[in-house]
Amino acid sequence: MEEITAPSNDDEDEQRTCTRLLTAISDYRRRHHRAGPDILAPRPAGLGGEEWDHLTDAIDLYTHARVRRRLERIRERTDAERAAILTPTSPLHPPARDPHPHGRQRPMR
Repeated sequence: MEEITAPSNDDEDEQRTCTRLLTAISDYRRRHHRAGPDILAPRPAGLGGEEWDHLTDAIDLYTHARVRRRLERIRERTDAERAAILTPTSPLHPPARDPHPHGRQRPMR
């Protein structure tokens, strides 16, 4: 279970998601008599593998979402720190964000 990243203390949704995931994994381990450091152990053969696949996917999705959120927070913090330190005329100052992302432009009048 140590492989699953702990949720942020200030994010209640993330804490609930992590609790649900850990509960599902614990239930699976109990029902399939799994023990040891490997979270789910090797994939069982046959139809018993569907639940294993589902839990493996859930672990991956949770982990990827945690990493993506952390990277977004780092980028936001870095951008805010850079903007606070650099003068607006500095060539290193981040450019103003495009109000029309993805190349969409406002209609001409």
